[in-house]
Amino acid sequence: MRKEKFISEEVTKMQSSRNFFKNEDTNTHSEVKKIETFYTPKSREVTASKESLTVSEMKQLEYNFNEIQREKEKQLINELNKEKNDFKKLIEKEKAKFFKELIELRQSVLVKAEDESNEIKEVAYQLGLKEGQKDGYETGVQEGYIAGQLEAESLKENAHKIMEQTTEAIEIYKKEKQMDFIRVAAVMAENIIHHELSLSEDKLKLLLQPVLNQLEKAENFISIYVTKDNLENTNSYMEKMKESFSDLKFAVLVDESLEKNGCIIETNYEVIDLQIQKQLDLMVKDLYEGDSDG
Repeated sequence: MRKEKFISEEVTKMQSSRNFFKNEDTNTHSEVKKIETFYTPKSREVTASKESLTVSEMKQLEYNFNEIQREKEKQLINELNKEKNDFKKLIEKEKAKFFKELIELRQSVLVKAEDESNEIKEVAYQLGLKEGQKDGYETGVQEGYIAGQLEAESLKENAHKIMEQTTEAIEIYKKEKQMDFIRVAAVMAENIIHHELSLSEDKLKLLLQPVLNQLEKAENFISIYVTKDNLENTNSYMEKMKESFSDLKFAVLVDESLEKNGCIIETNYEVIDLQIQKQLDLMVKDLYEGDSDG
């Protein structure tokens, strides 16, 4: 550290007090004052300029970023699988309950039919017994037997009709309940998807990437329609996609007619509707038609 010394001289010329009172006798008096000042200059702060990252460092950063993304995707897939398994368990539980009710209903109908059959047989027997006592034992028994047979046949026919009606009612009930199960499943699936798919950047990737990977990027302009709330996240994700596909040409547009978290991808050759409700409607239709064919 260097110290610099500065010396200044102040010379003041003034008249003596005598000359101040008498003009005829002039005397000049000089006075010298000496001022010393020490100044310590501040040392310059030398900051090392940042060196640009090397190629290997850039690759390492890119690798780390991709690893983080993969971990996030894996975690999200695990969460979705857990929700799916829980949902399957709930459906199986409801199906078991439903079929138990059907078995109990069928058993109840059979017991009732058998009780009615026994009751009619007993009435026929008593009728034949009374007729036998009136017109003769043998004749009465024979006629009672014939009457009992006729009543038994009638009961048997009625029992068959009851069974047919019951079977038909069971099939109708089964179809109605099964359609209800499918609708409940669709509603639950929609709620789960809307809860998980808030269209944050990571989750949006799971929705868009499989579709974008299948599209021809060269000479193909891709228009992506989303709601206003999802415009910023979608733009951000597509800009990152462009880093991987330099020839990707796209535009992200707002369409407020779309449902919550809805998305439509339009290219030069096709339109892909990724709205959740439409996808679930197609799933419900396929499930119902598949069950009807079976």
